[in-house]
Amino acid sequence: MANVQHSVLTGADLHEPKGAAAATAKHVYVADGLGSGSFQLLNPFGSYRYNDIGTGSTYTGPTSYTLVNPSSTGGTLSDFTHNGSSRLTYTGTVTRHAHAVFDLSYKHSTGSGQDCYFAIHKNGSVLGTPNAEIVSTADSGNYQHVAMHFDDMMATNDYYELYCKTASGNIIVHTMYLFVMGMPG
Repeated sequence: MANVQHSVLTGADLHEPKGAAAATAKHVYVADGLGSGSFQLLNPFGSYRYNDIGTGSTYTGPTSYTLVNPSSTGGTLSDFTHNGSSRLTYTGTVTRHAHAVFDLSYKHSTGSGQDCYFAIHKNGSVLGTPNAEIVSTADSGNYQHVAMHFDDMMATNDYYELYCKTASGNIIVHTMYLFVMGMPG
């Protein structure tokens, strides 16, 4: 048999990378910079949605950050799990740069001009990035809408949730949506 360099192979002599036969559908080969690599999902993603325009979900007197956890519906999940409430957990094995979008509609239970704070928590603590906390002024007669984007690094089993607080009264959440996508870091 002739000694042939891979760099000169063409057409039918080309072959798939090592491990292709066992790779999961929609995974791509990513080089590790050390002469090897692995098959992995290029952009894992997960989302959930909650929608109750009529009644909403009330958080009573949350003067310190309180978990916003209505029963929600998981969206498309790929290397994420959803706990049926407000938690998205990354289950992939590769540490990723995460970009996320959070969207919420709510009311305050009393009066007008009430400041309401919302923060994304990672693994139970306020996310350390400057864009993971937001304040919005609300009242009892009108829906208020807030949205935020945040970036973070996520590793296996990291999870994201939303928390809220206000100085007095209640926060009534009517809709919420979270989408997290991982990108090669």
